[in-house]
Amino acid sequence: MTTTTEPLDLLRGHPSTRLLPTAEINRAVTEILTNPLPQDSYSDIRHPLHYGPDNGNLNVREEIGKWTAEKYMLRQAIPPENLYITNGASYGLSTALSLFTSPQSGYTKRAFIISPTYFLASRAFEDAGFAEKLTAIQSTKNSIDFISLNVALNNIDLYVPDVPLDIALQSSLRIGAKKEEKRLYKYVLYATPTFSNPTGETWDLATRQKLLEIAREWDMLVIADDVYDFLGNQEMFQSALVPRLVSLDAATIKPGDMGNTISNCSFSKLLGPGLRCGWIESASPVLASQLGNAGAPHSGGCPSQFTSMIVHSLLVQSPGNSTRKIDVIIDNLTRTYTKRCDALRKAIDYYLPQGTEIEGGKGGFFAWLRLPERVDAAEVVKLAAEEGVVVASGGMSECPGKENNMGWGTMCLRISISYCEEDQIVEGIRRLGVAVGRWKAGERSKDGSVVVV
Repeated sequence: MTTTTEPLDLLRGHPSTRLLPTAEINRAVTEILTNPLPQDSYSDIRHPLHYGPDNGNLNVREEIGKWTAEKYMLRQAIPPENLYITNGASYGLSTALSLFTSPQSGYTKRAFIISPTYFLASRAFEDAGFAEKLTAIQSTKNSIDFISLNVALNNIDLYVPDVPLDIALQSSLRIGAKKEEKRLYKYVLYATPTFSNPTGETWDLATRQKLLEIAREWDMLVIADDVYDFLGNQEMFQSALVPRLVSLDAATIKPGDMGNTISNCSFSKLLGPGLRCGWIESASPVLASQLGNAGAPHSGGCPSQFTSMIVHSLLVQSPGNSTRKIDVIIDNLTRTYTKRCDALRKAIDYYLPQGTEIEGGKGGFFAWLRLPERVDAAEVVKLAAEEGVVVASGGMSECPGKENNMGWGTMCLRISISYCEEDQIVEGIRRLGVAVGRWKAGERSKDGSVVVV
């Protein structure tokens, strides 16, 4: 076994601590607490330390709408009434599931998870009541397995009876509220369409258009984690981002419809996860309003009032300067991650066996490795830990449930480029190559397990 002096973590999907914009955040905090501050605690724009408006300060939502439109090259700013400020994408997902689905009543029949998936997202579905109502749909190159999705939908429609909306609302509609104020969906689907976690791949436009058609046909809510969209490698800047599902939905929505998609976004990947600030965008104001009218934000106000004001300070354009501070921060991230991805690809070519396939590595935090046939990836992960490098087994990205297992653990690994520096990534892949060599030589892990940190 190789003697190592520094354990390396290629599992952790965190930004390097040195990349956190500590100085910029410090200046932003000083700015928002020393500039002239709103005094009316019922206004649309409130003091950072007051209860925030249910959907978040109007100026924050307006600036997010302008900035997001710039990043996606949209013709118009996203209306602030289509936005809801969250305390991060994880909380956004849980909140959306609690408000827009009803698996316990049987009204929402099934949740579909694109597999391989972000390995912690499934807990939110289990907490929401979908523990026995999860179906994995395999991702393909830049798309998903639509055949399996359609087969599953038709089978469920055939064998699972509908529950009337009135019955579903009996336990979830506030007394005195009209049922039109509560939008529930019969199905829900979760995915990361751009620079996916874990594969790093991006859906093409045709996939997004087709999924939107299916969502409208089957009364499905698509929850898209759009958290990595602005972290494309530098060569990706030469072309516009693929339109989001929510943008396609908003552009073609019929009068009176509420939409079938939400874009679940976060500043965690851009400014630091400790800020706990993100936003949800819906195709119409109805879903964003339903989020803001929920019990928790209506009582406690915007869940990230203070931190969203910090973000606002980094979003606004300074007088006489069109550059937004947040874009300077993101530019540093993309330059750094681009170099790390280049180093990763070269190291894989040099240290891993011929036939190793790599997906992603063009943006976001992750790359997905498929080891050559007959190499047991799960065992290699354990041997790699003995060599002093921790990587994510593909098995971590399975959708829960035996019937959903697609064998990712025996074939694949996820590599993070967000936390370790270039030289550490190269050294980590070298150690991974040693682990593969040991496996090929007949060695197996000593204790049969590895502690993942």
